[in-house]
Amino acid sequence: MHSSEWFETDESLLFYDDNIILEETSQGVWEDCVAPSIFSVAYFLSQLVLVNFIFALFVSTVRLKKELFHLLSGVCGLYLIYQLEFYEGKLLLILVFSSSYLVLILIDLLQKALSLLGKEKIHRTSYFSSSNIIKYTLIVILVLCEYFLMNAATWLEIRGLVMVFSMKLISLVDDMEKDIVQFPSFFNYFGYIFCGANVIFGPWISFDEYNLMYDKPTRKNFRWMFSIVRTLAISLFFLTVSNCFCNYVIDGEMPVFLQSYKEALSFRTSHYFVSFLSEVTMLSAGYKNSKIWNEPDKWRYEIVNPLKIEYPTALATVVTHWNKPMHDFLKKYVYRSWLPLGKFYAILATFVMSSFLHGFELKVSVVLITIGIFSYLQFALREYFAGAFDCCMRVHPCKGCCKHKHKREALLSICFRLLFTLTNVIHLVYLGMLMDSSTDEIGIINKWRSLYFISFWLMSINVSIILQI
Repeated sequence: MHSSEWFETDESLLFYDDNIILEETSQGVWEDCVAPSIFSVAYFLSQLVLVNFIFALFVSTVRLKKELFHLLSGVCGLYLIYQLEFYEGKLLLILVFSSSYLVLILIDLLQKALSLLGKEKIHRTSYFSSSNIIKYTLIVILVLCEYFLMNAATWLEIRGLVMVFSMKLISLVDDMEKDIVQFPSFFNYFGYIFCGANVIFGPWISFDEYNLMYDKPTRKNFRWMFSIVRTLAISLFFLTVSNCFCNYVIDGEMPVFLQSYKEALSFRTSHYFVSFLSEVTMLSAGYKNSKIWNEPDKWRYEIVNPLKIEYPTALATVVTHWNKPMHDFLKKYVYRSWLPLGKFYAILATFVMSSFLHGFELKVSVVLITIGIFSYLQFALREYFAGAFDCCMRVHPCKGCCKHKHKREALLSICFRLLFTLTNVIHLVYLGMLMDSSTDEIGIINKWRSLYFISFWLMSINVSIILQI
């Protein structure tokens, strides 16, 4: 900046041109934050993309035997795991993998024995079925690792990997129990668990979806390469928003609610960064959504939908679009098994299971269980209002012909849905700010006290209305 752009006296420096300072500050953000943030992840991201890209090209051009395909898939994942920092974490992953296959063998033998005895159907419906025993065992392991067995830095690095591994194992055992899939060979299991496309950042994929790449390899083209670059750019954009622009736009002098919004937004955008990055790795390996698997010009593997979250028409919508593969997993393997006890218990069990998969870390568990209860209460309230006002304002629009007096486009419906959207934004701030690192220092209650427990007051109104029904 040239000195001529300033006034002459020292006192007059108080009256600078806002545009000039804004320009220099934004340049400083780029030089001191944006560029370093991107460069700090550039090497590992290049490894992720390159390894999966080579895998995709290889399996598309060379018809491998099944064993070689699975071996190559697993070796790619092991190479990426090798790039991690902590030796103890790598060793734990190998030990868990080795022991888990032995457990699969025992489960397979148990199912065959029960089948011969004619008790297989009873076993499948039991709370001590093979799939449920696997769930209980993994829950214990995850909680022990979170609080007792591993140091915090090592566990933080591999917790996401162990979570995806646990989801794969649970879904595989459940599908085996229901005869949806057959007992996998060692190579098939090795390739599925350590698949390079999702071993580091996820997402969870089913056993059948993993095998689809061998059975029907996707056709690679220019749109495939463009989709990788586009999704990577989106991912890095959210990284810079989380690390840099949140602090740039909302500084420390703004009101407490905006400070809390900044903390929550920073957490959400960091999640978007990881979610789009996991989509990059899936696309790089040649995977895409099964609905467009046979369409060579369409390349997406949708994991998160930021627009549905930043403009939250319903908390249930936020839950669905936060992590679609994980939502599908929880719905299929947890929610439906608890649904006979009632919708509330099924929702609660789903969010409790989700918190266990995250290691039952206190602040994560509080957020997950709270949003589960809140989403159910909001769902019940909207159902009541829809009937009381004869207005189409449920969480999901009416299927087919809407019979409400006030349709979805009516002013009354729009006003109600905008009101719920506003309260949802408040809930996301209230819950999201707990994920900031400052929560570990000052505590959950103190964080909520700074916003006067506003979400609980709003939900108290919800409950009081529901109790009058």
